Amino acid sequence: MNKNALEREQRKGIRWHKLENAADVVQFLTSVGCPNQDYTGKWKLESIHPIKPQDVIAYADEIGSGVSQGVDWGEGSVADLIEIGDFFAVEAEVPNEFNVDFWILQCTKPMYQLSKDHTDAYGCTFYAGDFALKGKWYQQWGRRSTCYVRYDSSPLSVVRALDVIHIKFALQPTGVVGGSSSFTLKADTLAEITTSLRRCG
Repeated sequence: MNKNALEREQRKGIRWHKLENAADVVQFLTSVGCPNQDYTGKWKLESIHPIKPQDVIAYADEIGSGVSQGVDWGEGSVADLIEIGDFFAVEAEVPNEFNVDFWILQCTKPMYQLSKDHTDAYGCTFYAGDFALKGKWYQQWGRRSTCYVRYDSSPLSVVRALDVIHIKFALQPTGVVGGSSSFTLKADTLAEITTSLRRCG
């Protein structure tokens, strides 16, 4: 707003502190004009509504099979979106004793930077400056590639953030196998992870 316009309104007895709500502000600015009006158009009142719980659930359903690491992320990583409790997939070094292409973990510590070299309980070494995450490892079980078990007594794993290929998906509880909780990975999520492996490989 230019100075002359403000002075004209002040002479008419209008003061900023007397504009009691958003509608008054819109009406005032529209009536006196604005130097940026050529760029913004007329002022209008927009209402911002709170997020409803059902909308959050709907959004989670919309995500469905999760979010993949890919070329669209450039030099970044989807790992910095992972929160405690999220499931995520990490590319595995092959060959390995379980004959799998990826690991599934549940986050217990979001992405952080190592201040010194570290070797985890599985003998994997990480170096100062690496970005890493910590999580509970889920092991593929049986002949079906969608079946997993969680060994609660197993130590937490540390993984490099840059090895994360897929995040924010679900493992559905299915019961107990040999005293350990069992889970199922949805087929479409498995397909997304497999696609991510090909894209990142």
